[in-house]
Amino acid sequence: MATTIPPVLLSNDSIICSEQLISDILDGPSGRIIWGILQIILTVFGDLGNILTLIVLNRRLMRKGGVNNLLQGLAISDIVAPTLACVPHLIYYYGSEENDDLINSINLYIMPIATGATFCSNWIVVTITSFRLLIVLKPLHSQVYCSSQNEKRVLIIIILFSILSITPYYYYHAHIKALDIIRVISVVLSLLGPWVVCVVLWILLLRIVNREIGTKKSNEFILHSDIIAQRLKSKSRITRMILIICFFNIICQLPVLILTIYSLIDGNPCGYVSPIIFVCLLFLSNLLLIVNHSINFFIYSLTNTKFRCALKIMCRRICSCYHRRLLQRQMTVVTKYDEKQKKHDYHECSNSNSDESPHLVISMRTVHLIKYNKTKKSRRLPL
Repeated sequence: MATTIPPVLLSNDSIICSEQLISDILDGPSGRIIWGILQIILTVFGDLGNILTLIVLNRRLMRKGGVNNLLQGLAISDIVAPTLACVPHLIYYYGSEENDDLINSINLYIMPIATGATFCSNWIVVTITSFRLLIVLKPLHSQVYCSSQNEKRVLIIIILFSILSITPYYYYHAHIKALDIIRVISVVLSLLGPWVVCVVLWILLLRIVNREIGTKKSNEFILHSDIIAQRLKSKSRITRMILIICFFNIICQLPVLILTIYSLIDGNPCGYVSPIIFVCLLFLSNLLLIVNHSINFFIYSLTNTKFRCALKIMCRRICSCYHRRLLQRQMTVVTKYDEKQKKHDYHECSNSNSDESPHLVISMRTVHLIKYNKTKKSRRLPL
């Protein structure tokens, strides 16, 4: 995390470079607030949301839903990428002071995994949008082309390509020129390529949804009621949900793409305005990247009634299980108290009975019997 500050060659003191400005911000209170507190809090909440998404998607109500496997893969990649990206910040702000070697090793060996997770996340969003576009265009063939087996195959292919994309980082880690070329290829494969494809698919899906499945065109298919039903079903909340996910992915990835291309052109811009723009893009890209990986849970909850219903059922069962355990604990406490009280009463009764002599008990019973017989005889006498 600690960056080496290069010597400023310009004579004017007001002209600074981006690395110097970034190091000053990181060591100051604003850097601790932005990268040491805010980013970590957003990452924790995003990971909790993605874990809840995985749990809900594995419920029986959601297993038969469209693109379920792809949504699970998206949630896993959204957990891995921001979590690994926060590890250097945690070590820098909350570790020991002499941790430069540890941070450099993390940037060398762990950060490529975060890049691979970002690769998976972007291409999974592209795959989800393309599958939904195919369902809208070819609703009768959607069960064949967009099956769960094909989803798993696509996920395996994306994971293999992500591993291949990060392998050169480990092989050429000592070659600086080779790493520059690898970074350019990685930007094209993991950011620029999926972003352009996602924009094109989003525009096509939005136009087709408004044109083909609208109420104005539904009168043209009166003779084919089954086709109309399937096409009207495709304009459901799942399609809107995927459109919103794709839109947020496009918006949140745009500053990251601009910053990456800008840093490849000039890694350390110097001047009056360029370093400030670079630092602002860095902060905005980090913030939007975490938002992009964390917002899917809220999109699912707001746009998908089935997801919301499964989440409510899961929360009710958790609350009912907790209430049952609480009642069981209370019942066990009550039963133990009753048993102790019974044992205590039994011992008191046994002690009191043992204190009385048997002759006294017999004499008391005979006295009571004599008094009872006298009262009976007095009642039988005539007046």
